[in-house]
Amino acid sequence: MVAGIEYSPTDQRARIAGTGLEVWEIIEVYRLNPTFEGLRKNLDWLTPDQLRAALEFAEANPEFIAAEMAESDAVPQRLAELWERHPQTKPPHLR
Repeated sequence: MVAGIEYSPTDQRARIAGTGLEVWEIIEVYRLNPTFEGLRKNLDWLTPDQLRAALEFAEANPEFIAAEMAESDAVPQRLAELWERHPQTKPPHLR
């Protein structure tokens, strides 16, 4: 494991210690501007050590991060399918 990262085997999530942010969320921001300074600018409420821990965890666990990001990317399609089957669940502003 990586210092500064809390991994929960129960829900299989890796989070920045002391926050609710998951590592994949940090990496998603990093990929928009793949520099450490860009990451610090976009996530300025996190410490440099927290950001480094996320990058270190992602580097050590690329398959885990890829799976988490793929799951997130699938959400819009899954919502569209849900709303197709159950239109009453679609938020009024999207109907």
